[in-house]
Amino acid sequence: MSNFIDTIRQKVALYKLDKQLQKAPRIKKLHNLKTAQTAGILYDATNEANHQLVKELIKELKEENISSQALGFIDKKKRDDNYIGDSTYSFACRKDFSFFYAIKKEAIQSFIDTPFNLLIILVNEQPFAIDYLGQLSKAEFKVGKAGLDNDLYDLMIELAPTASMYELKKQITFYLKLLNNN
Repeated sequence: MSNFIDTIRQKVALYKLDKQLQKAPRIKKLHNLKTAQTAGILYDATNEANHQLVKELIKELKEENISSQALGFIDKKKRDDNYIGDSTYSFACRKDFSFFYAIKKEAIQSFIDTPFNLLIILVNEQPFAIDYLGQLSKAEFKVGKAGLDNDLYDLMIELAPTASMYELKKQITFYLKLLNNN
């Protein structure tokens, strides 16, 4: 029964999402690590190892003179106390969304309204909330793992199904360095 309800919730949320995207389409623009000045990172913070990986990525982006913000989604009803946000990191959990996934938290809305040059979606499996936030993001160039949501990404990284999050991060930075913006 719960699966049926989740399916209905997601279909209604996707319908509302489609209407929102039609009203305010994002501006797409190719960016690499040389042209980008800002980056947003959307990731699954349920696993603490992913948070450490994002810290490494933000450090690498800072070396490229790219200011970064990260939004970690915790796939639980309530956040644990060890997830405290600051100007670089924000966290969301299921209670930060309405029944049909409307955003209830100002920090999340601010993140998706920011027109980042790059949006890096660092997930191996994409919970619906991360897909939803990625679709809503006003980022100019979106990068992530192939096979999760082909409509979401401007650049998709093809990896083996067993590839680690570290390998995904490594490949994303590799291809963002390789991209030529001519």
